[in-house]
Amino acid sequence: MTALAPGLNRPHIEFLQAQHLPWRRLPPGAARPDAQYKFLSRDAATGACSCLIRYPKGWMREGDETLAVAETVYVLEGCFEVDGHPMRADHFGHWPAGCARQSLKAPEGAVVLSFFDAAPEFGPVDPAAQPLLTDVLHMAWDMKLNDPKLAHLGLARKNLLAGADGSRTFLSMMLPHAEPLGSRGPRESHPVVEECYVLAGSLVGPHGEMQAGAYFWRPPGIPHGPFGTRWGCVALIRFLGGNHVNVWSEDEAPFRFDAPYAPVLPAELEGLRALGAVEGAPRY
Repeated sequence: MTALAPGLNRPHIEFLQAQHLPWRRLPPGAARPDAQYKFLSRDAATGACSCLIRYPKGWMREGDETLAVAETVYVLEGCFEVDGHPMRADHFGHWPAGCARQSLKAPEGAVVLSFFDAAPEFGPVDPAAQPLLTDVLHMAWDMKLNDPKLAHLGLARKNLLAGADGSRTFLSMMLPHAEPLGSRGPRESHPVVEECYVLAGSLVGPHGEMQAGAYFWRPPGIPHGPFGTRWGCVALIRFLGGNHVNVWSEDEAPFRFDAPYAPVLPAELEGLRALGAVEGAPRY
């Protein structure tokens, strides 16, 4: 298999509930001092990471905020204001490396799902770098079926970001009472990384029921599924490192709504295995 791009060499996580991770305070010398964070996954070599950041009410940083790396965010709660542009819950933003920013604020406080493609350090301005800001709440769903083997999920999408290498970020919605025909189905795999954060509802697969706040990082080539959902699900999904292709197994695996929690976790997160369900809790 082709070597993964820098930032994508992270351990297989499938899955954890973000609610079980502790909040940690960013130190004064960090790019976002006095905010709090939870690492969801991280590449130890490059510092690339996926994390939750919680900004306290009234937090602000003014002056040059140009990062030497790309940053992608999805606002879960509150208001995250960038150069006077308020990004409220269900707003999406992407700033390429070198994209100039002069003012960041969280007048009401905010919880933001953030992705950095290397350690978030300051760098020079690239005049060609332009932000992408999207009010996702008011986007229309794309209802076209992309793969007939996923028809039982009733999938719809909101496409948010496409990269030059084929990487893409989108919201995926699955309809209630969705399960594979006969409670069995083939497993799929992909030649690229798949990353997911469940925003609402829940999704059931071989590793258990992913409630809102569930997160996985799945390296290329790992078979997974089949999946179903009792009351529907909305998830933020990223395919990273190339074009997303569904590769289907010839055999079928069983599906059950009461699948027990059987996570794949790196050694430092093994303690999460014994923690209970989080249904009804905040989604972070």
